[in-house]
Amino acid sequence: MKSVFVINDNSVETRHVAESALMMAKAINAKLIIGNRLIKSSKPALSFAFPHPEVFEDDTYGDDTLLRKLNLLNATIKGELTGIEEVDISSMDSHKLAAFINAHNVTLLMISAETVKAVSGRKLIDYQTVLNKISAPIFLIPASWSFKKFRSITYITDLRYCRTDVLGYLTKVTLPFKTSIYVGHMAASGLPDLSPDFARQLFYEAARRCTHWEHLNFHHIPSKDISTVADVLIHGMRNDALVLINHSQHYHYFIGKQLMLNQPELVNVPLLLYPH
Repeated sequence: MKSVFVINDNSVETRHVAESALMMAKAINAKLIIGNRLIKSSKPALSFAFPHPEVFEDDTYGDDTLLRKLNLLNATIKGELTGIEEVDISSMDSHKLAAFINAHNVTLLMISAETVKAVSGRKLIDYQTVLNKISAPIFLIPASWSFKKFRSITYITDLRYCRTDVLGYLTKVTLPFKTSIYVGHMAASGLPDLSPDFARQLFYEAARRCTHWEHLNFHHIPSKDISTVADVLIHGMRNDALVLINHSQHYHYFIGKQLMLNQPELVNVPLLLYPH
């Protein structure tokens, strides 16, 4: 069975992501795996905003509190219960974590944008190393974002290098949301731009090799200025998420050579980071 994976280090940011991960797992009919990096808390854990005003006052491990919170949310959401599984990843470094993810049919790893630059538990997890080694995408979630239906998503690429495996993944994982998926053509540095007719031809050749290709469209991004591109895609076109390929030129525009947002103030929607 496919699964959504989230890492619990007892931080406010990762607890927020865990709630979104449960909602995502429910939507795509996957189980949720919580990887616990245990940290003993001397204070009551911060509670989620749930319909039931329940507060746990006991001094406990964050993973136990999180599991109870997620079980409560799981029971209150309409539909079948989602399976939730816990694993202890306290001793795993970036390489072992990547091996675990590859071995457990993980469809999506969801992490907070704050987590990529923070110490997770006792060791720093290098999420760039993890992304380099796994076959599942990483969903990078801004702190201000709350889970909602994905109406529109744009995969940013040069159409000459458009990957049909990425389009296939997007059409399948977003099918429950009936999402409009766009290929945002942005010419790679050093290459001439495409004519509108040739761009349309390349797009349809790629799209028709995908299931549910009727949900696919494309648009032309003439600018290479990251501020302008982010503004148009997020605020002008109101995309609910952007898709980037690891190690691509476009990935470097937004992320950098390591998994750190170059200009985080420009991006207030999730980024789906797909393996190279």
